[in-house]
Amino acid sequence: MKIGELAKISGVSASAIRFYEQKGLIPQVARRPSGYRIYNNEAVNRLLLIKFSQKLGFSLDELPKLFTINKDVDHSLIIEKLHQKKQDLIELQLQLDNKKLKIIELINKLNMTWTMGQCLPQDELAAILSESNF
Repeated sequence: MKIGELAKISGVSASAIRFYEQKGLIPQVARRPSGYRIYNNEAVNRLLLIKFSQKLGFSLDELPKLFTINKDVDHSLIIEKLHQKKQDLIELQLQLDNKKLKIIELINKLNMTWTMGQCLPQDELAAILSESNF
């Protein structure tokens, strides 16, 4: 199949396919005498794997490291990396929860002082905003 067909089937633009080919994420294919690249179903599968991996949080730079020398998937490395991605998400969730609590605290303080017709003292606002986890 030509690159346009591959793009349509995989949902990946032709320019992205060329980019992935340059980065070695999909095998380079020889050009026909007409100049067209002809791809097979293996290219479709690899592009779908790339899209799926990106949805899991893998960067394009990480992907080549997940394959063995003979271009098979390194299962143990993928499991290890998925555990790390899970841990990264747990840490990010904790950071987001802390930010959410700080925002709620700031909203409550601002509402309380504004209800009394006052402004939050500048030094108190600066202290809240300067906290390392905000």
